Amino acid sequence: MQKEECIEIFERYVRNRATDSEIKRLTTWIKDNQEISLWLEQQIINSSSAIDGEIQMRMLKNIEKAIYTNSKNDLTQDKQPNIRFRLNKWIRVAALFILPILTAAGMYFYMSKNGSASAPLIIAVERGQKANITLPDGSKAWLNSQSKLTYSADFNKEKRTLQLDGEAYFEVAHNPKKPFIVQSNDISVEALGTAFGIKAYHEDNIVSSILMKGKVRVTTPDGVSILMPNRRVTYNRLTHKKTQGSVTNATDFTGWIHNELRFENESLQEIAKDLQRIYNIEIVFANEQLKNQHYTGTVNNNSLESVLNIITLTSPISFQINNQRVTFYENKGLTAHFNP
Repeated sequence: MQKEECIEIFERYVRNRATDSEIKRLTTWIKDNQEISLWLEQQIINSSSAIDGEIQMRMLKNIEKAIYTNSKNDLTQDKQPNIRFRLNKWIRVAALFILPILTAAGMYFYMSKNGSASAPLIIAVERGQKANITLPDGSKAWLNSQSKLTYSADFNKEKRTLQLDGEAYFEVAHNPKKPFIVQSNDISVEALGTAFGIKAYHEDNIVSSILMKGKVRVTTPDGVSILMPNRRVTYNRLTHKKTQGSVTNATDFTGWIHNELRFENESLQEIAKDLQRIYNIEIVFANEQLKNQHYTGTVNNNSLESVLNIITLTSPISFQINNQRVTFYENKGLTAHFNP
């Protein structure tokens, strides 16, 4: 089957217009060809987020039903346990790939009705990408590059708990009876109705949380802090020390949602990690001492080269780009200017 033909059948399929023979061809095509299956999943990811919600749910339901039916017809009764295993695995994979265009609430209700609610839901964002979702309780979450958000099937029953590896911004639906808790790499943030950001990649030494509005309780290994708007708390996982302070505008720290970068006395080593995630590149240092340069400010990150140029304007550093690899060098000609 050619990709063009698959697209045409798939479009008819989600609108309940495909014939039985077309459905059989499509589901066999998905089930038996791993390479093409991955391609189809990528098409779903890149499809319009404006697809009608009912069509999205029907699409997932119909594919699941057709795959199960075809598998059941093709196998004997003593092999049926394997059918269910493959079906459950397919649903989990579908949740991972299709969630960027479906609301998490819709996926949660769909999976609950189909007996797969025990599987945790995972929203994973690759390098160079961002995503936003609506959670089952109506809360909204924005995920930065190389971030992963996980929550279980009992989310929003008695409490709302999520696990985060990476960076995210949350706008929490108000519900005092169900605490909203984000747990992530030595930092936990609890809110009842608020907007806050959290940055906690497992490979970073510094984790932090900042509050835009409302009130949150931030817990780290060295104690609990109550944050008010425009307050930020950071925890150093190497020194095991926490610091807390005020910022002029908390929304500056979630500028990544709108393609801006905010640095607050951050080392070039930490900044390099952010740039690697955002631009899907590799950064190396010709001189280890360059990693200790610190920067504060907000820059637009539409262009990698523009960001790198700004860094070199404020420190005795040069850079070289070779394909997806950036190398930082010491600019000895400018060292005396920056260090009189």
